[in-house]
Amino acid sequence: MIDNSVPVPLTESDWLDRTVQDLEGRRGVVRRVYQVDTVRVAILTAAEQAPDPCPIWDMPLDLLAREGQTAAFPVYRQQVNEFGQLEFLVLHGEASEAEINQYRSMRERLAPYSQAQSSLHFALIEQIQAGDRVVDYLQNWHGTVLNPDPLPAMSFRYKMTVRLDEAHREERWPDGIVDLFTVTLYPTLGLL
Repeated sequence: MIDNSVPVPLTESDWLDRTVQDLEGRRGVVRRVYQVDTVRVAILTAAEQAPDPCPIWDMPLDLLAREGQTAAFPVYRQQVNEFGQLEFLVLHGEASEAEINQYRSMRERLAPYSQAQSSLHFALIEQIQAGDRVVDYLQNWHGTVLNPDPLPAMSFRYKMTVRLDEAHREERWPDGIVDLFTVTLYPTLGLL
C-alpha cells in the first residue's frame, strides 16, 4: 500500500522558477514542488533580496497566484477564519444543526491543505543531518545543525541543536549554540 502523505518531488512542474504571490501578498519564487496526497505544495524563497521575515516557506499551489492570474482557492484565508468561528461554536455546544453541517463540510474542504503542509514539513525535518543549514522562520535566524536529534527517545524530532550564524547570536548565547523547536525550523535545501 502506498502512503499518500509521503511527499513526492515533482521535478517537471511548470511552477518551478516562477515568481508568484501568496494570499498574504508575499512574493516568492517557486524552488521545489511536492505532491502530498491530492495537494501540490511549493517551497518558495523570497523574491526580493531585502531582508524578509520569512526567506523560505511552503504553500499549496492552489493558494498561489502567477502574474496576471488569481489563486485557484483565493478565499482560503476567509474560509479558515470562518471555520475557526464555527469550530468555537461547535466545541462550546452553541452551534445550530446548519452550523454543524457547515463546519463538517469546511473541515473536509480545508484539511487536505494543512495536512499536506504538515506532512511536507515533517518529512523535510526528518531528512536533516548534522551540517545542514536551517532557518528559524519566525526569528529569521540562520544556522548550521550540530545535532538533528538531541532527544532520540522521542518518536519525532521536535528540537534540534543549532549553531546560529554570527549575525544572529545574542548575549544569552555567545557561542551561538541553541536548541530550537522544529516547528519553526525550515531546511534551506541549498536555496539560501
